[in-house]
Amino acid sequence: TLVSAPAGFGKTTLLSQWIAKTVDAVAWLGLDDEDNDPVRFFTYFLAALQAVQPTLGVTAQELFATTQPPALKASFTLLLNDLATLTTPLTLFLDDYHLITTPAIHEALTFLVDHLPSSCHLVLTTRIDPPLPLARWLVRNQLTEIRTDDLRFDHADAVTFLNEVMGLTLSTSDVDTLEARTEGWIAGLQLAALSMQGREDVAGFIQAFSGSHRHVLSYLVEEVLDRCAADVLEFLLQTSVLDRLSAPLCNAVTGRSDGQQLLEQIEQANLFLTPLDDERQWYRYHHLFAEVLWQGLQRRLSAAAVAELHQRASTWYKEAEWVEQAIHHALAAQAFDQAALLVEGVALTMILHSEFARLRNWLETLPEATIKSRPLLTLYHVWVLYISGQRSQSAAHLAEVEALLAADETKRTPEVQGLIAITQTRLLREAGDLAGAIAISQQALANLPEQEPLLRTRITLNLAIAQYLQGDLGAASQLLTDTMTVGQTARLIGPLPTIYLKVQILRAQGYLNQALQLCQDGLTLITQHNWQEFPASGFLYVALGELLRERNELRAAADYLDRGIRLGEAGGHHHILIIGQVWLAWLRQSEGNINGSQEAIRAALQLVQQHAVSRFWPLPSAACTQARLWIAQGHLAAASRWVQSSGLDEAQPMIPYLDETAYVTLARLRIAEGKLAEAESLLQRLHQAAAAADRNGSLIEILILQAITFVAQHQRNQAMSVLVQALQLAGPEGYIRLFIDEGEAVRGLIYDLRLAISDITLANYMEQLLAAFAVQSSDLDAALPPNQSETPPAATIANRKPFDTAQDKSKIVNLIDPLSERELEVLQLVAAGLSNRQIAEQLIITVGTVKTHINHIFSKLAVQSRTQAIVRGQEYGLL
Repeated sequence: TLVSAPAGFGKTTLLSQWIAKTVDAVAWLGLDDEDNDPVRFFTYFLAALQAVQPTLGVTAQELFATTQPPALKASFTLLLNDLATLTTPLTLFLDDYHLITTPAIHEALTFLVDHLPSSCHLVLTTRIDPPLPLARWLVRNQLTEIRTDDLRFDHADAVTFLNEVMGLTLSTSDVDTLEARTEGWIAGLQLAALSMQGREDVAGFIQAFSGSHRHVLSYLVEEVLDRCAADVLEFLLQTSVLDRLSAPLCNAVTGRSDGQQLLEQIEQANLFLTPLDDERQWYRYHHLFAEVLWQGLQRRLSAAAVAELHQRASTWYKEAEWVEQAIHHALAAQAFDQAALLVEGVALTMILHSEFARLRNWLETLPEATIKSRPLLTLYHVWVLYISGQRSQSAAHLAEVEALLAADETKRTPEVQGLIAITQTRLLREAGDLAGAIAISQQALANLPEQEPLLRTRITLNLAIAQYLQGDLGAASQLLTDTMTVGQTARLIGPLPTIYLKVQILRAQGYLNQALQLCQDGLTLITQHNWQEFPASGFLYVALGELLRERNELRAAADYLDRGIRLGEAGGHHHILIIGQVWLAWLRQSEGNINGSQEAIRAALQLVQQHAVSRFWPLPSAACTQARLWIAQGHLAAASRWVQSSGLDEAQPMIPYLDETAYVTLARLRIAEGKLAEAESLLQRLHQAAAAADRNGSLIEILILQAITFVAQHQRNQAMSVLVQALQLAGPEGYIRLFIDEGEAVRGLIYDLRLAISDITLANYMEQLLAAFAVQSSDLDAALPPNQSETPPAATIANRKPFDTAQDKSKIVNLIDPLSERELEVLQLVAAGLSNRQIAEQLIITVGTVKTHINHIFSKLAVQSRTQAIVRGQEYGLL
């Protein structure tokens, strides 16, 4: 329900009467300007609901407090899950929604309304229509509107209110005049009634009463205030500095002791005081009334006297441990040292909870000199600037802190030094100085006490990222293990991105089984803590999706990638989205979905550009992936342009790990271009670097490419030798796609090796790969449109040995129904990995005829799939 009308039309009063009469459970949230901070809005939104049902939104609250930036939409998703479990109706009232101007809050509220369970009802009051899809909701019968004309007093309402409620004895003519002058404006009628009480010349007052609402309001309030007792007027003016009023707070601000009595007296006099709870411990003034009181206070008191009132309020809130309000009044009093001290006390917690907007507002309100005189406060400002993307300003302020500490080392506390280390590490990493980032992090950990677990965990994670990017995977892996242990002990969401990074290390090291087990452990952690909808869980889902793609479990891989991307979108986490889209591109390529692959990689590249993501993050390179896809799809000119723009030095003797993917992609391009000598030289250097660092995952791919290069140079023995090395490394870990994605050249080598290898374990692994090749060929045939038959190059077909029936018939066991010569030819081509379309082109027959031959083969060999036919054919000596 939307209640939309100008000020003073009784919107809040209507809601109060609604609440008094409804049998539903009721949650109320009165909004103000500061609620534009999404963190504050969601915190108070949940608090209102939890006042009705304490278990509502507990998981959502935990998610919101542990994600950076706060995942507003994802948190509302979890809240909706809780609301759907309610068995009794619930109505939530949001009063003064016109004060909300933050687009993220509007979007989240739209999402909430679109998915609100039928047992829940949301009511908004506002002076102006909010930027919500009101028209759509009206069309869908999701919205009821109560507007100005619905709230406006007619003649009968005015008579009842003025003569019965306000105790006047006005004539019908006087009521008509007031109704006409106020146009049914309830606040105007109330103020007029207050002004007329005790007057002798009521008719003269009514005739003089005219003007616009704004002027009428000022005039009438002045009339009301002038008729107040002196002590009441003084109390009203002094307490106008407060957004919320309670007797103890009012006593502290005014220096009186009768605050409760005066609040009750003011409420009984209908002086625009609204109770905020049933016990009448907290109140607030009507916004318009409060504005006029504030203006009156500024006219009557000096700026110093007004500041003293704010100072008293700040002191009271501080003692009550309501730090946010204490800071607000300290800033209003320009007690900047006091405000700075208070901000320092809560800044780290706010950063960890992603409450950057409010913290930034406070810091921007403080004088620059106050911030610069306090190293800790300056560092929090540096952190906020860095998170906001203002890297140069962040670095400049950091230098100022260092200069200040150099002049006074007594201010270099462990917390200060820890914050310096975190910021320096990030800035150095962004600048590409990984060695510097590592040195500073190590020094900080050596100096930081164990009693600072949050700072130590963050420094450790940044250190591990720098070591990973530098290629020191062993050291980074150990650090990540320690970080995950601390994070799980503290029940932080931190282990999930940490698990993602460790999975990438294990993958580079060739430990696919351990990587999958770590993901399984992560899934258990997610379930234990109900983190299924936390955006950070997306790190784990996309990592698992890529591992499953490598295992050739494409359907499961797609499910996890989709889940991770969805969480990344909900939380606005562009790193998760980039990772997910890059790996989704490879999944689509593996499925033969070229258009889907191109769409995914374009999305990843757009995110990288949009968020100016540097190469010094542990993310798969979208640009390298696009180049590799171009090569796989035959767009060599586009890939060549990428090489020219990337600044790769093909003659570089030592290739750093950070550039390994780019140079492997360059080697692929050189192979595709037929520049085999250049490819061989480059791969040899990559081989040496990966082997020296025990990066077996990298080495497997490099060995496969070396084998392809040797085949193309007609060095088949060397090709088979290096491929055996790749198979020996890959077999125990279950790698599949690394081989299948390379196509016919690798399939042919494996096929030949299978006949020569006596090692049963390795032979079984090659059988598994050959079977996967056959399935891949069949799947691609079904996936490719007619104009993308993927016919092998003429040289590949020409070099394939023909099927010699006279020679091979001697090896064939006796079958009850032997295969015909044509069926034997088809079976050999199936074993070679050709699709139905490719077989048809090779034998110059139709695809339908190929399918008929394959059905006959299946029947005669008593099998049901291509894979089984290949295995049975080998057993019978047919292949």
